[in-house]
Amino acid sequence: MPARLHDSRFEEVDRNRRIEYHDPEEFDRIAFAMRALDRLRPKRMTVAVYAATSGLSVEQSRDLRREGSSYAIVGIPPHASREHIAYALAELAGVASVPYAVQALLAAERKGG
Repeated sequence: MPARLHDSRFEEVDRNRRIEYHDPEEFDRIAFAMRALDRLRPKRMTVAVYAATSGLSVEQSRDLRREGSSYAIVGIPPHASREHIAYALAELAGVASVPYAVQALLAAERKGG
């Protein structure tokens, strides 16, 4: 039997399998995402946010019309948690410390502003 079959460095990953937390809390997820983007202010990036039907989705690409710019399309499902949304947007914005940014966004939301 070839050595590769027993080598633990080789793994098969099912890229279509997703496990997401379903947050039962009722809140306006799109409005939360827009407030988070207002605080994060991604540089040279246009972001479109829409209500998705299944999983949280983030697609990003270069904006070929403007050098150095990019755009992103973010789909937010009706079951996404604030933490999940904040983490995805902080990563998208390229903040230096994603965990700190997530905590700051959640704290600002608790304060109501």
